[in-house]
Amino acid sequence: MTANGAEPMPAAAVPVLDLDRTPGHLIRRAQRVHGALWARQVGAEPTGPQFAVLSGISRRPGLDQTTVGALASLDASSTADIVRRLARRGWVTADPDPADRRRKVLHLTGPARARLRELTARAALVQQALLAPLPGEQRGQFVTDLATVAYEGDPPPRRREGPDDLGLESSTAPGHLIRRAQQVHTASWTRHFGGTLTGPQYAVLCALARHEPSDQATLGDAAALDKSSVAEVVDRLASRELITVLADAGDRRRKALRLSVVAREALPAMTRAATEVQVELLAPLPASAHRRLLDALGAIAHPDASPGT
Repeated sequence: MTANGAEPMPAAAVPVLDLDRTPGHLIRRAQRVHGALWARQVGAEPTGPQFAVLSGISRRPGLDQTTVGALASLDASSTADIVRRLARRGWVTADPDPADRRRKVLHLTGPARARLRELTARAALVQQALLAPLPGEQRGQFVTDLATVAYEGDPPPRRREGPDDLGLESSTAPGHLIRRAQQVHTASWTRHFGGTLTGPQYAVLCALARHEPSDQATLGDAAALDKSSVAEVVDRLASRELITVLADAGDRRRKALRLSVVAREALPAMTRAATEVQVELLAPLPASAHRRLLDALGAIAHPDASPGT
């Protein structure tokens, strides 16, 4: 019984999304899988966005910084920061365009071109490993469906420019498409929620509603958050009185987490808005393709559970 005498709603009665069938969550989890594969095959540098910039320059040398950023699905400030970093490493030159000195045109240096061949081979292995949980005949369709979502119904035409062993075409690389789809999801989420609730915070509330009471480690696994991130999310939700944190009766060092009455009252509206975000995300695809994409995303997001791994 609560302080005001009301009985709390049972966890099963709280309306929340099933994270394993929620496209935005599956995309974020798939992005974590891609990040782990990238770290294993490529290392800390170049990062995926840095490689996307290198790929864009290698396949279309002489483009301006703005266009290269758009090809890599980066905003202006991120592109400028990456170009500065690559220039400091001696991988990229950024010179004023003789026809318009306000524009910077980008080229790879000789050492970068030599190194990029090996990096491209490693990046290609990452894409192959990312798609490995899917049967071979489904991979092309998945990339097509994902590109439709990532480019909001208008994927760019597939081009073959530059040597095949220098960079990947971002618009057909599943890792890049997952990152871009995550950007689309985040933009839609911000339109619906503003700054009131983040996607990871909602995921933790969903996980807690289905695993109550719970501990941080269990919630982090269910919400696809690392240890430090889930701790930060739990602290924020607790400060907003959306969850209660109690000592675990069986182990005083562990915390038992529960939804608060405030959260139980707020979750119906939160879930309606979160559902609208997912509908917007999948809107560019025909309804007949939704289940196909969700099945494929689920296999990629949970590779250890896939039959083919």
